[in-house]
Amino acid sequence: MENFKSNISLVNCVPGNCTRIMDTDSYFELNCTNFDDKLMKDVRNQLEKDGYVKVKCEQIPNNDCDKAALDIIKRIGGVCCPYSDEENSFIWPVKVLEMDAPESELQASQLDRELVFHTDCSYEQDAPKFVALYIVQYDRSEDGGKFQMVKTTDILNKLSDKSKHLLRFETYQINVPPDFRKGDTDYICGSIILGDDLLRYRWDIIDQNRLINETAEKQDAIKELNSIILAEDKLNVFRPLLNNNMMVLFDNTKFVHGRTKIKDSERYLLRIRFNLVY
Repeated sequence: MENFKSNISLVNCVPGNCTRIMDTDSYFELNCTNFDDKLMKDVRNQLEKDGYVKVKCEQIPNNDCDKAALDIIKRIGGVCCPYSDEENSFIWPVKVLEMDAPESELQASQLDRELVFHTDCSYEQDAPKFVALYIVQYDRSEDGGKFQMVKTTDILNKLSDKSKHLLRFETYQINVPPDFRKGDTDYICGSIILGDDLLRYRWDIIDQNRLINETAEKQDAIKELNSIILAEDKLNVFRPLLNNNMMVLFDNTKFVHGRTKIKDSERYLLRIRFNLVY
């Protein structure tokens, strides 16, 4: 297929413990001036089948990356989800606004800190199914700001049966970060495991004040989950090879994602959450 490129990519893990979670780090080349309907269908099919797809944008009209990203999602039958009460707040800019500090009140995506593996919108009852990240400017350092992913199956398979049961059938209080609150909702109550191999989790928004009043078993389940997610050297971590004007789209329940600490202050991504129309 002329517009489909493929490169072998190894996961990044400790020596002697490297495996592949995807056979290739392949991508589709898209002409954003004249989208090919069949090619867009192929992009959607791969996203649905693998839970992950990567595209490279070419011939971007007026170099408008925001529009190109939104057009691609629309062309594969996606409907974007606003991140705030503003009707058209579809794009969240992921860029460093200040250096990380204990007193910082910005969202983690606006700081240079490392992001622990998580799912997006974990604080919403009906979180968007898919996430897209468009690279406007990648981190040009050797190892800074690297986007990375882990299949949720890799995490859940390491959990004990008891913890799996508690995380799926018990509820936990999950705080809504102030910048993402809609209306007056400041927390939700819900399960962590949503179904077979499906996860929603961000360790820092589980309400610790309420958790200490929960049963010891529920606390232990969260501790076990944290111990697995934080043990990055024991997970099958996948780092897509990303350059400017590439976009990754992935299933928000089948992958957790994160990044290494940013070292290039001009790193700039566009984040969009969406669902597919069937």
